[in-house]
This record gives sequence, structure tokens and C-alpha cells, in this order.
Amino acid sequence: MWKLENNNYVSSKQMVEESLYMSGNGYLGIRGAFEEGYSDGESIRGSYINGLYDRVPIVHAEMAYGFPVIQDKQPRIIDTQGCKIYLDGEEAGLFEGRYENYDRVLDYKKGLSRRSYSFISSSGKEAKLSFNRIAFLQDKNVFIYKISVKYDGQIKLISTCDAAIENFTGKNDPRTGSGHKKLMDLLSLGMKNDLIYGLMKTISTDILQSTIVRHKVKDCKNFSIEYLVEDKIASAIISGRDNISLEKLCVFTDGIRDEDPVKSGEKIIESYHDIEYRDIEMRQSAILERFWDDCGIEIKGCSNDKNAIRFMQYQLLQSMGCDEFSNISAKGLSGEGYEGHYFWDTEIYMLPVMLLNQPEKAKTLLEYRHRILPYALERAKELGHLKGAAYPWRTISGIECSGYFPAGTAQYHINSDIAYGFLQYYFYTGDLEFLLNKGFEVIVETGRIWIEIGSFHKGTFQIHGVTGPDEYTAIVNNNYYTNIMAKHHLKWIAKLFYYLKNHKDSNVMNRGIVLFEKLSIDEDEIRIMEEASNKMLIMYDEELGINMQDDSFLSKPDWPFAKVEKDKKPLLLHFHPLTIYRHKILKQADTVLAHMLLEEYVDEETIKKSFNYYEKITTHDSSLSSCIYGIVASRCGFKEKAYNYFNETVNLDLKDTHGNTKDGIHMASIAGTILGVVSGFAGLRVNEKGIFLNPNLPECWKGLSFKIKYRERTLKIVIDDNLKIEILEGKPLKVNIKGKNFIVGLENSNFKGVVFDLDGVLTDTSSKHYQAWKELCNSLGYDLPGYFEDTLRGISRMDSLSKVLEYGKLNSKYSDEEKIKLAAQKNDIYLKKVSEYSRENLFEGTIELLEILKKKGFKIALASASKSGEFLLKAMGIYNYFDGIVDPTSIKNGKPAPDIFLKACETIGILPEEAIGIEDALSGIESIKSAGLFPIGFGNSEFLSNCEVTVESLNEILDSINCYKKITKEE
Repeated sequence: MWKLENNNYVSSKQMVEESLYMSGNGYLGIRGAFEEGYSDGESIRGSYINGLYDRVPIVHAEMAYGFPVIQDKQPRIIDTQGCKIYLDGEEAGLFEGRYENYDRVLDYKKGLSRRSYSFISSSGKEAKLSFNRIAFLQDKNVFIYKISVKYDGQIKLISTCDAAIENFTGKNDPRTGSGHKKLMDLLSLGMKNDLIYGLMKTISTDILQSTIVRHKVKDCKNFSIEYLVEDKIASAIISGRDNISLEKLCVFTDGIRDEDPVKSGEKIIESYHDIEYRDIEMRQSAILERFWDDCGIEIKGCSNDKNAIRFMQYQLLQSMGCDEFSNISAKGLSGEGYEGHYFWDTEIYMLPVMLLNQPEKAKTLLEYRHRILPYALERAKELGHLKGAAYPWRTISGIECSGYFPAGTAQYHINSDIAYGFLQYYFYTGDLEFLLNKGFEVIVETGRIWIEIGSFHKGTFQIHGVTGPDEYTAIVNNNYYTNIMAKHHLKWIAKLFYYLKNHKDSNVMNRGIVLFEKLSIDEDEIRIMEEASNKMLIMYDEELGINMQDDSFLSKPDWPFAKVEKDKKPLLLHFHPLTIYRHKILKQADTVLAHMLLEEYVDEETIKKSFNYYEKITTHDSSLSSCIYGIVASRCGFKEKAYNYFNETVNLDLKDTHGNTKDGIHMASIAGTILGVVSGFAGLRVNEKGIFLNPNLPECWKGLSFKIKYRERTLKIVIDDNLKIEILEGKPLKVNIKGKNFIVGLENSNFKGVVFDLDGVLTDTSSKHYQAWKELCNSLGYDLPGYFEDTLRGISRMDSLSKVLEYGKLNSKYSDEEKIKLAAQKNDIYLKKVSEYSRENLFEGTIELLEILKKKGFKIALASASKSGEFLLKAMGIYNYFDGIVDPTSIKNGKPAPDIFLKACETIGILPEEAIGIEDALSGIESIKSAGLFPIGFGNSEFLSNCEVTVESLNEILDSINCYKKITKEE
């Protein structure tokens, strides 16, 4: 199924359904209220623009320095949903006993919401009513309704644009807004050229918001239309008979994005002069077809789970900010819970979903954070910091909007959450340009705060007075989540600093230097950050074998109110914060979340023990919690628990299990549900080392498939009885599957040949070369240090000689003729050392790899900087596998120039782009890349930093060509 459907209207559930059936495109969001209104029950007829805000006072019972005094709040805009229907003068609607065949659908494939039913008039005649609406994904400013009535008689439609709007206010629930109902003033409402114009302005921030509405009548031969404006309501009154189809096109603009929103709106609506509802529906369907092809998650074996995940993906699409002025609020664009504020949820829950296959949208979310960086820098000063940025816990415009600092401002971890998001984007995309333009600046400024609020003490670096993700534990020291995220954060500031400072591309290096000057950051500050990262205090309890949530958590008493807990959830609505803070009770995943995000910092046994310990005392009062426990349970192999948690998150909104879906759907939980599939059951992780997969599907699922985009590649992952990864676009890629590395894409590639280096790839002769040089140097009166071996890899004999003589300060002592003799002397020493080489000296997997390459029709060449290549191939018994051998005598320039690999390809009769080059040296990799072959590095990935795909044995290449897809779920 590709839809959310309901055939039974229940008035008491209409506010929940308004959230579930909302229509949005990332800029606009309109709740699913009924056009014709309701016969009874409550409604929140909200329409919203992402990023639009007014500011209202924050009243503190006791004021203190640095407390925010104003906050952002998302206002409602003009309500364009209204359309009363009259049949022979009688109002039609969902009146008890007067309707039948009710059907409501949110269509994920067409990208629309539709509703229909039959109304029975008092005279017994039947009318068929249908209501369609689309928030256009192609044009963020456009929303269209289509209202159709079939009735044998007189029909009158009164379509309204209601500017007498106020925000909804909750009652004694901190998760909803309170007070400040009126946030918009009406400046004008009227008619112009058969268009309804509404212009409003936020009361305190003076942001203009324009609405222009066009009415077009279809399928009615004789109709009349008149307009009326009174009491802040503009109406279009359409009269006709038998059949009327009304298309109501609305264009919304705002003064944040447009200097003159009215003029911008006029241009947009003029461009739609000849465009009708059916045109928009066709375009919307095409957009959704591409979306599902790129992003769709397919579950086999459980139709309910499959459809639920589609709901989650579609809802995230509808609420995702689409420009640098917006983000994703806690309730998206579906309601007024949390007053439209953006939280850390974006980077830790929503952004990872975007990174899977929508990197440009992920980038947009990060651009918003960069845009509000000046506010974060200013906020840091307000908090008493001398340096750095302190991002607001909740905001829209960039200011801190949290009035309760123990569970708000004290959550400094948002700084590292945001930095984590930037880093994950870089790991997925390798987008160096974005890192230079925006990412590095945010990562550095947020990281500086840790040095400001932490301190070195007794050989450790400690962070005091913070609140972690668990808001039932506040203002503590050395919160595990905060400390481990800060450790990771500071480590990567240093890594990126040196990466830019020493970049091989002089343009990148120079831009890095300019960036360092702009940020006033130097190696002294970096060394402090590195030391803080290395010495970060990570609390661990030896007896329990767990990471401690903070340094006092385990000393607290257990929660004493367990018997009444079920009737008093969430606890925050029934117990004073101090009562909660004093006890060993969790609102949501904290240490467990840290283990999910940064499992490379902890061993598997500690993760399992921490999960088991904290699970027992976690209430999951936050909608952000169950999804994380589900993901970690899956990674720990707790399959039943993982699926149970998955079910909790799936049903949270669909069954309103937390009782507040009426205020909007829970976007972090929705994103967490998607992550539960991809990061949990599929076991996908992406970090600086690449892609990792460790699938562990629920028993009731028969298969799972999805796509991801990674560094200019598109991968399709299919998990059933076997695991198969297909590269749909891009070059081969190393993927770690169940702890074993494979190069995906080799087995079905278009490559026709492989060019091998010799030393360090097929056999270990590099150590013999080094030993020969060392003996030569000893004979010249000096010693060669051990580190020199790596500097000599992959370069010619004469270039190596220059290096070793330069080290001994003897370069100028010898003539060219004498240097040739010294090189020959070294070669004699080398040949003596390798004279007894045989097949036993080949690296493991060499013969098997050469055999399979020959069997599959690959041409094989050798491109070695050594002149002894042919000698060694014959000595080791593999000469006959090679179709060509190239050494320095047949080329002009040695490595890192491309000559030797170009010559190798020419020798075996293939184009460079049809060949794989395998090298163990930095210079060799540069040679391969310059020549245009696909490089595979042999050796340590950190040393071969210029090569994306590296292997530590030839068996990894052999397995990749031969059988990686045969790894099963059971294995």
C-alpha cells in the first residue's frame, strides 16, 4: 500500500487526524482540517510557513543574568482551507446519519491528500463530495485545493480565506505553547483582478506575509462567482447546479525570503495562469516517483511495517526545510507543539536520514545552522564565554528560546550534535568545498566551548555543570554523552586543521590558512584541543561493566513511585523536577544514544551491559527514546527487543500512544523509525573509515532493500537470504560487511585489465630495497633511519639514491657517473637478497587472484619502479600470468608521473579508464590517478591517505570479485 487510509470518521479523533493527514512541502504546512468544517469536536486549523516567526516575552518568576527574555514562536498564517457547501440551500457535511461511504487517504505516490463521502439531503437526494489538496513539491510557495460536488440540484460553495487567526494554546503542558495566541496583524484583505489578496505582519518582528488566492470553476456550464470581504474573512461565492469543481490555487510568500512578498506572489500566480490542478497533480506524481525510486525503503514479509515506513518517509519529506532560513521543527509543519522550535533532533535524528540519499537537502539543513552562527557566537558571550559559539537549545531565528535552563541551555551537547552533523555530511559526501566555506567554521567555534566549560584535573579533562540528553537528570558533571561527543568533536577539529594545513593541493592549503586567520586559530589552540580530547574523562563502573551516565548517577536512589508510574506518565507532568532529578530514572536514551552514535569508542560487551542496565530505568517519556533503544538492541543481537521497540516507534503517531499527536506528529521519532530499519536492522554505519553493514532482520521480515548515496556513488542494498550490494552509479567502493572488507563493484564492472605494482603488492621486496640502501649508506659512513623505508616506496632507483644521499649530506659530493655506480652497487646488494625468492615469497592470495583474473578474461600488466620486475616474476613462478611488463627503462618520468601506468595500459591494449591499478605507495597512487586508472591501495588506509579504496590483503580483492554477495544473514 502507498497510502494512509481511514474509512471511519470519528469526531473525537479529528485533531489527531489533522496532524496525520497534513499536507506540506518543507516550506508550507497545512493541517488536515475539513474544508466544510465539523459538526462537533475540536480543531486546530493551522497553516504554517517554515522559518516564519514572531517574538514574544518570556516571563521568569525569578530573573537572573543571561536568561533569555524573548522567544521565537511560529505563527499561523491565513486559513485558506474553508469551503462551506450548500445543496438546494441546505448545508452539507458530516452530520450524524446524513453521510455514507466516507473515505480519507494520504497518497504517498501522488503526493496528495483526498477525502470523499456521500451526503444525503433532507429530500433524500444523494450528493457526492470530494476534497483534494496538494502542497506542491516543485514550487514551495504553491498550495492547491480541488473541491468537487455532484448533485442533482442547486449547488453553492462559499470558499473562505480567514485572516482572523490565532495560535492554539495548550493547557499545563510544557510541550505545547502557552499564551501569546495572537501573533499576526492583518494589514489588508481585499480583491484585485479576481484574486483575493491578504497581507499580514508579525506583531513584534514586523515580518510581512502575503497570501494570494485564485478561484477557478470547472465542470459547470452555467455558474456565477462573486466575492465578499468582511470581518477579516474574504469569500468567493460560487453558484451553479449539478456539477461543480472548484480549483483554489494559493500562493504564500514571506518577508524573510522576499524583499517584497506581494510582488513575488503576483509573479508566481501569474506564472500559473494556464496551469490547472491536473497539471500540478501530474508533476507532483512525477516528483514522488523519483523520490521513491531514490529513497524508498522496501520491506518484504510484513505489509504493515512496509506501509508504516512509507508514511514516515513521506511525512519527513513534507516537513523538511528547503532553504537556509528553515530547518525541521520538533513537530515539523503538522502542528504547534513546541511552538515550531528547532532542536538537536535535526542533526541526530533527521539529518542522518537525509544523508542516506538526499545529500543536497542535508546540506540545506546545515546551511541553516551556519546562517545562525552569529547568534550562537553572541549567545556564548551572554553565557560568559570568551570564545566560541553556544547554539540555542530551541530556536527558529537563532536566538535562545528555552526559558528553563536546566533542561535547555545546560544541554551544551547541542554544540557537538551540530558538529557531528557537519562531520557526517563530510564523511558521506567528501564535500571539501562546503567544509571550507561553512563546515569548518561551525565545527571550530562550537568546539571552543568545550575548552571554555571544561578543565584539566588530575590528568583528565572534565566537563562540569551540563545536562545530557536525559532531561530527568540535570546539571551534572561528566555526563557520558556530552564528554564522548566532545572528545570526538575536538579530535576532529585537530584532524581537519592539519588536513587543511598540509593539503597537497596548494589552493586548498592556502584557503585553509586564510580560514585559520579568520578564525584566529593556531597550533597552540589545536594542541590544547587535542590534549582535552585525549584526556577526556569517560566514566566507567568496573563492577557493573558500564559507562556511567555521569559521575553521580549511580549513587542516586531508585525511583520510588513505580506503582503509580503507569497512571502518571509522562513523569514531567506529574512530579516536580527536583523529585525526578534526585532519582535514578531516565526520560530517554542518553549513554545508550552515545553508544549508537560513537560505538568505535567502546567495546561490544560494555555496550550490551550499558543497554541492559539503562533500559530497566528508562521511562521512554520522550518520543526520541524507543527508536534509539531499538537500534542498539538490534546491534547487540537482541532481535525480539529490537522489533518491539520498532513497533513502539511505528505506532507512536499512527495510534497516538503518547496522547499528544494532536499537537503535531513527532518528527524525531519518525526519523528514528527510519533509522531503526537502516541503522538498526540493516546495521548501516558510516564514519571516516567508510561504510559498514551488519544486517540482523526481524524474523517476520523476508527481505529489505534500499539505496544510499555515498561520495558520487549510488548503492542498492538488498538483504534477504543473501546480502547483495550493487553500485548503480559510480566507481567501486570498499564496504565492511559483517566485519570483513569487500570492494563492491568489481564483480560486475566494465574493467578489462589490472596493472600491478610489484614491491609491497605481490611480494615484500620493499624491505629488501631498504636493507640494500641501508648497507650502501653504512659503506658511505652513515646510517639510514627506519622511517626512511616508507619515503622510498614506489620511486625510481635514481630518485631513491638522491634521497638517501641528501639525508647523508653527500648529494653534491658525487658526479652523475659516480651516482650511477652507487645505484648499481645498491642493486647488486638487492639482487643478492632476493636471489632466492620463490613462490613462497608471494603474498597470500596472489596466485588465486591471478587465476580468477585470467579466468574472467582480464589483461594483466606489471608497472614497477624496479628494473628487476621480470627477474622476480620468473623467480616466483608467476611470469606467465602477465601480458605486459613495464619498468623505468621504457618511460621518461617515474612515479608519481602517470607515464608508467599509461605505458602499461598501452602494452596490454586497453584504455586507462578500463583498468584497475594496485599500488602500495603514495607516489604510485598519484601515478595511477593521474593516468586515469581506478586506484586500489595496498596497505594501511591512514598511510595511503590519497586513495579512497584500500585493502590489507589481496584476498580482499579476490573475495570481492568472487563471492562477497554470498554472505548470508545467518553467517
